[in-house]
Amino acid sequence: MLNKDGIKKAFPQDIYVDDYENKIGENYIEVTLGDTLKVYDAPFLDVQNPSPTKVIKIPNEGLMLEPNKLYLGRTNEYTKTYGYVPLLSGITELASLGVEIHITAGFGDNGFEGTWTLEIICANPTIAYPNIPIGRIYYYPLIGSGKNVYRGKYFRQIEATESRMAKEYGKGRTLEKDGFHAHK
Repeated sequence: MLNKDGIKKAFPQDIYVDDYENKIGENYIEVTLGDTLKVYDAPFLDVQNPSPTKVIKIPNEGLMLEPNKLYLGRTNEYTKTYGYVPLLSGITELASLGVEIHITAGFGDNGFEGTWTLEIICANPTIAYPNIPIGRIYYYPLIGSGKNVYRGKYFRQIEATESRMAKEYGKGRTLEKDGFHAHK
């Protein structure tokens, strides 16, 4: 894993994070929460079909996050990583409140550029504020060729991005055609 000096040497050619000088730690760069969240706006989710979302603005006075509800947020910081594997991790202060910032997708890809989508869930009702420290990005050297760079469906994303799994696995199904009915 790169330490502070290693991150500085890689910056801005191989590692870039907006305003990193004010956010660099001993072996990470801290990232902050953007001012909007997305929530899925459907009675259930289907991995083969896109699910609608709605955007929630986080006011400066904070927004109460509900337990057992998935919120998609984003980092304020735009990042680029080449020749390293970035790892987004939550911070201890939020973890001790029962707030997770990603469910499983903590590793990034060589060549990723964009803001990070956060999959936020909390164990207790918790007030979130825009621009609070939300996570840390750690960098691990890439072993082998760095010629294959990420150019997938999340490349250069800016806003919190809902699942795009349906782009790969969708079959053009419709809920009514396949006999699915939402129950209220």
